[in-house]
Amino acid sequence: NTMRTLFALLLGALTVSAKKPHIVHVVVDDLGYNDIGIHNNEAVYTPTMNGLIKEGVRLTSYYAFKICSPTRASMMTGRYPWGAGFYDMSKDEDHCTRNFTLVPHLLKSNGYRTHAIGKWDVGFAKKECSPTERGFDTFLGYYQACNADLFYHWAPLTTSCQGAPEDLRAFDLSNNTLTAIKGADPAVNGTYSTNLFTEEAVKIIKSVEEDESLYLYYAPQNVHLACGFGRKLGVQAHCSTVDMYPNVINDTYKAQSAVMTELDWSFANITAALKANNMWDNTLMVVVSDNGGPLDHTTNYPLRGGKHTFWEGGVRIESFVTGGLVPQSRRGSNWDGLAHASDWYKVFVEGVSGGSIPENTGPRQPDGHNILPAIFADSASPRTEVVHQVSNKYFTEGVSSIRMGDYKLIITDKGQVGDHRIVRWPELSNTSTPFGQ
Repeated sequence: NTMRTLFALLLGALTVSAKKPHIVHVVVDDLGYNDIGIHNNEAVYTPTMNGLIKEGVRLTSYYAFKICSPTRASMMTGRYPWGAGFYDMSKDEDHCTRNFTLVPHLLKSNGYRTHAIGKWDVGFAKKECSPTERGFDTFLGYYQACNADLFYHWAPLTTSCQGAPEDLRAFDLSNNTLTAIKGADPAVNGTYSTNLFTEEAVKIIKSVEEDESLYLYYAPQNVHLACGFGRKLGVQAHCSTVDMYPNVINDTYKAQSAVMTELDWSFANITAALKANNMWDNTLMVVVSDNGGPLDHTTNYPLRGGKHTFWEGGVRIESFVTGGLVPQSRRGSNWDGLAHASDWYKVFVEGVSGGSIPENTGPRQPDGHNILPAIFADSASPRTEVVHQVSNKYFTEGVSSIRMGDYKLIITDKGQVGDHRIVRWPELSNTSTPFGQ
C-alpha cells in the first residue's frame, strides 16, 4: 500500500546514505497554538518558522502534558509522564529519570553525537540526573523550569539551597562535557539566552564531520516568562526587536511578538548552519512546544484553555516536522493522527536512526509509537488514545483525562478544571503596514 511504499523509499534512502540522518529536536518553552505568524494572520514576524512549516508537516492532534517537566521526561523516556513518575513540579529538583534508558543514550549507542542545549528540567539535585550523565556528550543550559532573567545568568537557583549563605548558593547556567560538570564562562553574562544557545547550536553543527550523525536537543528559553527567586520580570527580548512592533498597543503582546521574532532568528541561524554544512537534506527537524501556551501572554486559538489545564489548549500542542527527510509529496500539509510526546522515543531510535529499542529500558514498557511512517504516508496513526492523566495517589489535583478517537473525557472531583477561555491573537494594529516597517 501507499504507506509501505513511502516508508520503504525512506528506508532505502537511509540505507544508501553513508551515515544515519541527523535529528534536530527543538522544544520551545510555552509556545501557544496560535503564536506563530503563519497561524495568526502574520501578526507576528516569523518568516523562518513559517517557511519550515510550509516545507514540512504540521501535527494537528499532537499532545503533551499541561506543564513542562513531565512533558520533557516523557520525550526522553518514551513513557507517559505518569508512567515515568512525573506529575507536577512541586519538587522539581528531586525528579530524575535514572530508572530509564533515555533517547540520547540509545542514539549514542547507535553511533550518534548527542548534544543538549537550553532547558533541562528533568532533575538536577544529583549528578546522575544531569544531561551528560543521561546520555548527552555536552550540555550548555540551565536545570530549572525557568530562570530569573534571560540576560542576567547568575541569579541563584530558586528551588534549592534557599537557606545557604549568599556565597554558597548555586547559579543555574552550566557548560558540561561528559562527566565534567562546570559553570558557564562568566563572560557570557549579559548575553540574551537565545543568542547564547543559538551560537552554541551553530558551533556544534559546524563541527559535525561528513561521516558523523548528530542528535541535537535544542530547548530555548523563549517564550517562557523570566521568573524565579521571588520575582517575575515577564517576557524579555532585545529593545531593538520590541521596537519592530510600534503599532502594538498592549505591552504584553508587544513583548510577546518580539520574543517570537527572537525565536525565529534562532531558527534562521540553525537552519542556515545545517544547510551550510550540507546536513539539511539528511535532517529531520522536529519542533514542539512542551505544553499549551499560558493565557497571560500567549494564545491557543481555536482551542480553549491553556497551560496548567487539561483542556485542549493546555495539552494539544503546536508541533511540526520539517527538513530534507520529509517526502516532497507531504510538504506543506497537515497530519491529524493522534500523537503524543512519548512517541519521539521510537521515532528517533527506530524511525530515523534505524535502531531498535532494547527489551529492557525501564520498569515500564514504552508508551510511545513510531508514528513517522504514518506521518510520511498520511495514513492512520498507530495510536488510538492518549491518556493525559490517571487517577492515583501520586497526583493530588483530583483530575484525570483521556482522548480516545474523536472523544475527550475530563473527570474531576473538585468541580473545576481550570481556565477554559478561548484566546486568539488580537488585532494589534489598524494599519496595513506590518510591524511598522
